[in-house]
Amino acid sequence: MVSCIEDGAFSIPDSIVVEPNIVANSSISAVKAALKQEFITNNNLTYTFREGDELYLEGYVISSDAAGNFYKKLVLQDLPENPTAGIEILLNKTSLSETYDLGRKIYLLLDGLSVAYDDGAFDADPTNTTAGKYILGSLDGQRVSNIPSSAVEKHLVRSGTVKEIVPQIIALSTITEAHISTQIQLSTTQFIKADLGKTFAGEANDQFDGFRKLIECESDKIIKLQTSTFASFKSNVVPTGKGTATLVLSKDYTSAFLVGIANTPANLVFTNPERCDPIVLDCGLAASEGTTVLFFEDFENQLSSSFISGNGWTHFIAAGSEGWEAYTATGSNPSQGVSARVGAYNSNDNSTVSWLITPKIDLNNNTGVTLQFQTSNSYADDSSLALLFSNDWDGTTSGIDAATWGVIPGAYITQNTDAFSNWYDSGLVDLSCGEGSTYFAFRYTGSGNTNEDGTYELDNIIISAN
Repeated sequence: MVSCIEDGAFSIPDSIVVEPNIVANSSISAVKAALKQEFITNNNLTYTFREGDELYLEGYVISSDAAGNFYKKLVLQDLPENPTAGIEILLNKTSLSETYDLGRKIYLLLDGLSVAYDDGAFDADPTNTTAGKYILGSLDGQRVSNIPSSAVEKHLVRSGTVKEIVPQIIALSTITEAHISTQIQLSTTQFIKADLGKTFAGEANDQFDGFRKLIECESDKIIKLQTSTFASFKSNVVPTGKGTATLVLSKDYTSAFLVGIANTPANLVFTNPERCDPIVLDCGLAASEGTTVLFFEDFENQLSSSFISGNGWTHFIAAGSEGWEAYTATGSNPSQGVSARVGAYNSNDNSTVSWLITPKIDLNNNTGVTLQFQTSNSYADDSSLALLFSNDWDGTTSGIDAATWGVIPGAYITQNTDAFSNWYDSGLVDLSCGEGSTYFAFRYTGSGNTNEDGTYELDNIIISAN
């Protein structure tokens, strides 16, 4: 090795950031408001800030590309703690974390930049209640693209201030558009059982990104964890326990659904080995059809287009506006008659949870109890239908959330891959190992992306005993 300096007196590079003489005269919220006004006035989903106005906003960096999970983008929120707004900035520059590190205060010159909005809908609307994503960049035709590398230093001015980012501790049910592009923390969560043993993004079917499902223990709500296939930890196996997840809340590439993105796997502190998996009623026996009918419903006596009622049913909309309604098929299979139907498609609800619960069934004084039913779907997509049971529900709608609900895994419920409008038998579900007075529930859950959520139909429910 040869050195041009013979005495070894190397100077230490100056790492002190000179505080710029800038006063922010705009904000992330103001940027969003400008786009909303443009949409209301001209029906445009992009807005370009004029050159020469010298508009600056300030924000704090909450994303890091150090582990490769963010690429050519920065995510800023307006405050290091309790933020009110966040935004994504597209940049034609890599290794951003070396200059714009986590918690770094940034001044962003808006002049000449454009902001765009997308909520995943064909007719995106920044004024509705659907949570969408705002991005800032340079306008390329009709599309907002990366700020050119030669203009990055002009638009992004680094402050000497670095703050600790304190994540917002939230529940999935409370997410609004204001939380998009901010750092959040889920208090008690875990990966779903089906994802255990998988890597973050290293499976054969992971293209560009891997999506793994995180379930919130208190509510059973799910959000997808998005990990780039270029992330350094893509081949790490997801942790098996439960704990806290600190994530940048965003939406997927097409803004169709909510995702959480981790700067590093260390942001998932799943050190508690005691998972919150639900109680499972799985008798594991060969069921035989009973001769005494304990409960029967074919919905033929229900009033069309009205919520399901009578016959001991409890109907409850826990979130959103969509519930179980009596429905008469008119398509390719009208012979099924009246059925119960629920779906969140085009509801514009951020969350949909709808319950249909049977009257209580005495499993102690009846032997060989079995359950069977039929389901159909109109493109289930990202929505789901679960068969649950409870021994401690008090029978009131206010007590549903407080009750312990277990899962009955033996029944077949139609899948999104099944043929549209066909009816599928659940098979005989053995309940003989159950105890006490038990309620059975059909719970519909939407994904929050109502352009993708589909519809389920339910019919011919029979609970019988030997």
